[in-house]
Amino acid sequence: MKSYVMRQYDYHVWANKKVCDYLQELPEEVYRKEIVSVFPTIHDVLTHIYVIDCNWLTFLSRGGVVEMSAQYIADLKAETDRLVAETNGKNAGELGRMMDDLADRFHIFLEQHDNLEQLCPSGDFKASYIDFIQHLVNHGTYHRGNITAMLRQLGYPGTPTDFGYYLYVLSKQ
Repeated sequence: MKSYVMRQYDYHVWANKKVCDYLQELPEEVYRKEIVSVFPTIHDVLTHIYVIDCNWLTFLSRGGVVEMSAQYIADLKAETDRLVAETNGKNAGELGRMMDDLADRFHIFLEQHDNLEQLCPSGDFKASYIDFIQHLVNHGTYHRGNITAMLRQLGYPGTPTDFGYYLYVLSKQ
């Protein structure tokens, strides 16, 4: 089961990198252009993916959270605000490197965690580490789709990042 989780997470990392690399090929104003969409800018979408991934790594590394207390929510909001501030002014390449560093930390966590099928509490709710990581991957896929839609709205094609294409690319290596 661990190899399944690693493949899913590796796909997520690959797709994020593919988007960041592609965005570096486009004019910088595309990355920062404000449009009416799910997020105001493509930068905001990438920041959201990065911040949520950071929060998930913290959550999972701590073994979840038993009580969704007001203090826990306040601390989560403060950490989210700090992470968003860290991304301020970063271009796609810089944010991509931040995502790479996060991926390295996440890989260490996954490699060192012995039982990813173990349940992890999230308040009254419990799911396995595998389930939470699958959610993280799905979350990233959803928002990379937002980026593709935003790029098309700005007159640029997207870049292929779906899982089937990832498997195809792997088969050619």
